[in-house]
Amino acid sequence: MSPAADRLAHRVASALRSAGFAVFFVGGCVRDKLLGLQTSDLDLCTDAPPSRLRELFPGSPEVGAHFGVVLVRDETAEVEVATFRSEHSYRDGRHPGAVAFESDPRQDVLRRDFTINALLEDPFSGEVFDYVGGRADLEAGLIRAIGDPRQRFAEDHLRLLRAVRFAARLAFTIEPETCLAMRQEAASITRIAPERVQSEMTRILTEGGARRGLELLDTSGLLAQVLPEVARMKGVPQPPEFHPEGDVWTHTLLVLDSLGPCTPALGWAALLHDVGKPKTIQFADRIRFHGHAEMGAAMARDILTRMRCSNELIEAVVSLVGAHMRFQDVPKMGEAAFRRFLRLPHFNELLELHRADSLGGRKGMETLGVIASRRASLTEADIHPAPILRGDDLIALGYPPGPGMGQIMKALEEEQLEGRLRSRDQALAWLSQHFPQAGKR
Repeated sequence: MSPAADRLAHRVASALRSAGFAVFFVGGCVRDKLLGLQTSDLDLCTDAPPSRLRELFPGSPEVGAHFGVVLVRDETAEVEVATFRSEHSYRDGRHPGAVAFESDPRQDVLRRDFTINALLEDPFSGEVFDYVGGRADLEAGLIRAIGDPRQRFAEDHLRLLRAVRFAARLAFTIEPETCLAMRQEAASITRIAPERVQSEMTRILTEGGARRGLELLDTSGLLAQVLPEVARMKGVPQPPEFHPEGDVWTHTLLVLDSLGPCTPALGWAALLHDVGKPKTIQFADRIRFHGHAEMGAAMARDILTRMRCSNELIEAVVSLVGAHMRFQDVPKMGEAAFRRFLRLPHFNELLELHRADSLGGRKGMETLGVIASRRASLTEADIHPAPILRGDDLIALGYPPGPGMGQIMKALEEEQLEGRLRSRDQALAWLSQHFPQAGKR
């Protein structure tokens, strides 16, 4: 946690304690501290009713007025403070229909999802209060729903994906009854808003342990509900001489296993880079997947649009999936083609995708070595050179605006990238030789 957030949290806790209220750290920050992990969120819970929270922290926005939650901020940090509550009458598989504010912290933790997320810590003494066996489950490495697991998942269907995320990130096992309830309730995940599903999926793919996450999604039945296109990769064969690791699903798991924490674009691209293979498989002299990168890019766009991803993320993933096969052309690329290759969007993430793809296919890293060697001899000006001649220069020379000028500019850039044009005089001479008739109006 940041020092600023820690200081703010203790100021808030001191204000509540001075006003006569109980106050505890709760949830992920307690869990992560006990596991020796860094945490970014500091949440407090208290028996102070919402009306007193508003009085004690005037101007703090209520992020959940119905639930008694306020967000206390200063110039550098923010802390969420919630009144103890119990929740009842879940109607939409996500939100409670009724909330009762409580004075007993036991009632507050019983409404939470998993035992490891229901620990309380005294902000001043550091004493941990455990009413549901969370510490034992932390030590055993278990994700266990509080109480009846089917009821917990029926109350909030998003908990199905949260169980997978915690198990993947922490390398924990999902307790058998909780796992059984997940399989029984898997179809209910389709009732959750796509953007909430996408948020959990993105965290599964980017927080570390993505392979474990996908395996758990598969065994729980959630994968077929959330990403049926990915589920269809199972059993799709690949040519053993190029993919000795096995089918497309196995390869994808190995690719994900090669990633640690990563950006959302890279996580999604690693998952979807071969999603076009089931639709493009051909059996001829050997198994082939002609156009699978282009098909995968189109499918990635459809999948991420369906999941309400941002346009920025969609375009990044589509670009990475569509370009991931370009590496096979590197050895025969001329200078201009290579420099254009280096200018592809999100190139550093594309390199990382290729590294993971190669490891997932039990391949060597020769291409990465070639790229590094060729790239080392180039400056940024070599890769992104300023045009020697611009459109205004061509107009001044008598070349008319229009599509033809665009072709001339592209040809000039190609010569410049190849290193054949380095000065204005060279560019003018080349222009006169190759486009002499265009200079007269």
